[in-house]
Amino acid sequence: MIVVHQPAPPASARTKPDPPQDPHVCPFTLAVDTRAQAPWTFTDIAIGGKRWLVKRQVQTLATGDYSIVGCEDRIVIERKSPADFTATISAGNARFRAEFERMQEILHYGEGLGHFCCVIVEGCMATICDDLDDTTSGRRITSDVVIGWCASWPRRYGVPVFFAGDRRHAELLAFRLLWKWWDEVGEGQQGGA
Repeated sequence: MIVVHQPAPPASARTKPDPPQDPHVCPFTLAVDTRAQAPWTFTDIAIGGKRWLVKRQVQTLATGDYSIVGCEDRIVIERKSPADFTATISAGNARFRAEFERMQEILHYGEGLGHFCCVIVEGCMATICDDLDDTTSGRRITSDVVIGWCASWPRRYGVPVFFAGDRRHAELLAFRLLWKWWDEVGEGQQGGA
């Protein structure tokens, strides 16, 4: 075995490692509904190579699970786990319909003003459908119901539904949607339309 040792570079040529980057404070405070079960924490968020410290305020939201403090009537995100999503579009249909009607009202009221509402599912539609079509699952709802619902409700109410793949990607998508809305529409509007 031959080992070659490189001479150490002169002290002037050595570079110090970059110090850990301090997080930047997010320009808005997230509103998290008091009823949100296992809410997202919005930690380890990075945008544009910068780490962001995200402030959260737990409060009762009239619609959805997440918003921006002071803008609750203009931006709404409803979070659904895969199990909650399938239960909601079947047995909980009336409650979810009311939620969609409230989101539709927000969009209608803010037409042309950039109001935004959506549902983010912490799962993949293909996986949800495959699980539902598994004959050993014993579920009464099928993939056909999920696909039919996804084809009709977003069109009917104007509220998009995003299947983010998993919990972490759903959280990151939610933050980016809130961030983009704040950057493009909400900044400076906090507290009033």
